[in-house]
Amino acid sequence: MENCGIGYQNLILSGDLSADSALATLPVENLTSPQGSASYAWRVPGTSSTLTLGLSQAQPVRVVSFHRTNLTAAAVWRIVLSHGGTVLHDQTSAMAPSGGQAVCVLPAGLTADTVAVTVTDTGNPDGYLSIPLGYVGPLWQPLRNFSTDSTSGFNLGVDEVTALSGAEFPQTRWIQRKASIAHQSYGAAETVLLGEIQNVAARAENILFVPDPSAGSPQDDALFGRLSGGDIGNPFGPADRRSWTFNLTERL
Repeated sequence: MENCGIGYQNLILSGDLSADSALATLPVENLTSPQGSASYAWRVPGTSSTLTLGLSQAQPVRVVSFHRTNLTAAAVWRIVLSHGGTVLHDQTSAMAPSGGQAVCVLPAGLTADTVAVTVTDTGNPDGYLSIPLGYVGPLWQPLRNFSTDSTSGFNLGVDEVTALSGAEFPQTRWIQRKASIAHQSYGAAETVLLGEIQNVAARAENILFVPDPSAGSPQDDALFGRLSGGDIGNPFGPADRRSWTFNLTERL
């Protein structure tokens, strides 16, 4: 098990995005929107398309992920990272989406200036692909892992109607995953990065949290959404240990 990873430098927001297929009203540039609604998505007519992310300068990339998608269990993707025309990584694998999200964590970060992702889902019954959110970029890992005091759960949007007889008729509108990540052992030098993460979160940009980057199915536990952090504490006096708890809610 690796230490948890936090992705807060989303290169999709600063790179040059293009795709070989998209609806005119739902272009690939919609991936720069922080909203996870299908009405803000990149929509592909048909069942396959290639997204290309070009960077003005080579940047470290370890994670490629899509969130809030309509992809099925049959979906596959080919991820190609290159630098100056030299291919650094070229792999085709099952996406195995969980809760509409697919996450690929490379064994190590690679410095690339072009990322191309081909998504194919021939068994999709919708007849189109809907991808509202994505993350491409590095993954920061603290020197020590988060605390077992951390929790996860759900926020529920449920309309409740109760009849005069007491019969209940709940109607679920949405389900949002959430997590409260407690960490008691950041190094003092790491608090600079914690400040950077909170600055990004304050701009309403989405943050990616991966509890175990080495997991076989990181998409099962990863969370992509809004982060709100508490104060950084110093509970152990002169020891090089700082505490920080942040809450993360899935972007819908």
